[in-house]
Amino acid sequence: MNMTKKSVFSKDEGVLTSDISKKKFVDFEQAYHAVRTLEKRILSIEEVKKLPFPDKNSPDFNLWGIRRKNIFRFLNHLLKKKKTLRVLDIGCGNGFFPNMMAQHGHQVVGVDVNLVELKQAAQAFPNEKLKWYYLDLMTEQLTEEPFDVITFCASFHYFSNPKQLLQICKTYLKPAGEIHIIDSPFYTVEEKAAAKQRSIAHFKSLGVEAMAAHYYHNNLDVLNECKFQFGYTPGRLLVKLFRMKDSQFYWIIIK
Repeated sequence: MNMTKKSVFSKDEGVLTSDISKKKFVDFEQAYHAVRTLEKRILSIEEVKKLPFPDKNSPDFNLWGIRRKNIFRFLNHLLKKKKTLRVLDIGCGNGFFPNMMAQHGHQVVGVDVNLVELKQAAQAFPNEKLKWYYLDLMTEQLTEEPFDVITFCASFHYFSNPKQLLQICKTYLKPAGEIHIIDSPFYTVEEKAAAKQRSIAHFKSLGVEAMAAHYYHNNLDVLNECKFQFGYTPGRLLVKLFRMKDSQFYWIIIK
């Protein structure tokens, strides 16, 4: 049972905003935007509209070439269902990924706790098939019809309690619904400590040490209570043999 509280929303430049959640995430938003600024990843509205195909002069041009791999694998998966779906995208950021799904005809709700990027999403992608929420799903309730699919696109690692998060997600799914985790890092037990230290060192080098408290290093054990399969597994033999540039992250499907 979903024990989260019902929320009251006000509309802020196209974003349905929970004032309760907004007050909770001030520190996270400040740290996140400081990091994004220092990494030169704050985008203009026109740049957001072009994603996932940034201009060639973008510092992340090659990165987006790799990110598109899993994104298009997932979109092809939806295409095979041959019907319009209701999708919940958690950690939607600037909205490029929900927009891609909406362009395929799906009804998509994007949720995040980053008001600057949510406002960018609402401005960049004015589409009746899209809806944007500023909301903490861990503590507050999203009052929407059930979803066929729930997605995390490079966002799962920002949640402190992934097992609880997945249980909450299941309460929003239709029978036979699916959860997809795309492009979030998972580590072996042996890798986890070193990965955490690398993250701490990176945020410290940027002068935003506070961000380390909001970035989590999961291993696949967090999925033990779920029935899951891999849509894509990194490090395949052919990729290594031919040195193809592909995602280093899993695409995980939970049913």
